[in-house]
Amino acid sequence: MTLQFSFDTSPARVVFGRGTVLTALPPEVERMGFERVLVVAGRPHEPLARKVTIPFAEVAVAWFTGVEPHVPAAVAERAVELARRARADGVLSIGGGATTGTAKIVARETHLPIVSVPTTYAGSEMTPVWGMTTAGRKETGTDPAVQPRTVILDPDLTDELPRALAVASGLGAMAHAAEAHWAPGANPMTAALADEAVQALATGLRGIGRVPLALANSPEAALNDPVGTWAGTSANAGEQLLYGAFLAGAIVAATGSGLHHRICAVLGGAFKLPDAAAHAVVLPHVLAFNSPAVPAAAGRIARALGAEDAVAGLRGLYAEVGAPRTLEQIGLRRDQLPEAIDRVNAALPIPNPRLVGTGDVRALLTAAYEGVA
Repeated sequence: MTLQFSFDTSPARVVFGRGTVLTALPPEVERMGFERVLVVAGRPHEPLARKVTIPFAEVAVAWFTGVEPHVPAAVAERAVELARRARADGVLSIGGGATTGTAKIVARETHLPIVSVPTTYAGSEMTPVWGMTTAGRKETGTDPAVQPRTVILDPDLTDELPRALAVASGLGAMAHAAEAHWAPGANPMTAALADEAVQALATGLRGIGRVPLALANSPEAALNDPVGTWAGTSANAGEQLLYGAFLAGAIVAATGSGLHHRICAVLGGAFKLPDAAAHAVVLPHVLAFNSPAVPAAAGRIARALGAEDAVAGLRGLYAEVGAPRTLEQIGLRRDQLPEAIDRVNAALPIPNPRLVGTGDVRALLTAAYEGVA
């Protein structure tokens, strides 16, 4: 078989390891030559951000802590205006996907370079993709200006995730890796990296153990139950999860995305569903829909999961870790389901290895709402 493909990578410096937020962040800020930094950190992560910026406190001249999920346009505009008023020459992002996303809009509008310190497994810090929500519609695009220049990946930070969020976020990363097998820019290199990402994420998820149902259904109850404190957690589970998320983010930056990500963007923008949980719920249904059209990719995913069948292997993993299963469970009301179906149908045609019609969208979302195979 003759191979022919193109493979574009997004330039970024990645520093991975425990304690790197303390040991590597200050020299990275100095290396970038920053003199007036805008720090973007959601309120829950402001204490962490204040602590890790102490070595260069005089450089952190402005703080934006009004981060909101799915990056509402009004919130993004306030962050951009603050960067301009502060005459910032760089952006430091410390937090989850919404924090990274807010910093990206600042970079898109100002072309300021970003140093990113993620605290979840979102993976968006590895991509040149931005997203912003206006009037319930989540718009996304690609711009090299929003790709963080340096990314600090410290498992000590992601180990502080509540266990329910860690499971959802890890499965969100797995969705990036799975869709990379059939996204528009998929190629042999991204397929190999996707295999590694799925295997690492599955290993990490199994290593942190099952989420008790009470915690899975109650994020508030899980807030004080971080990954790093769980009895039975394997020593390197958090490292495997963050490593897999890093690979998944880098892959989706190269391949682009398709049906799965479009569905989740609609659900997040229109109904404010938690992004990671939406990815976790939708993934098994899109995988089941596409597997007959991409048997080789499905086989690779199955092997990476340590299973004979990709869909059965994924559902087995979900049962093992207590993952969210239904759109109803994560906040979509029954009366909102028709609107969700209409909004996804309005986005057709969507890149996908199997042709997607309006009936397919209805079947997929109905199955995801009810949690049926």
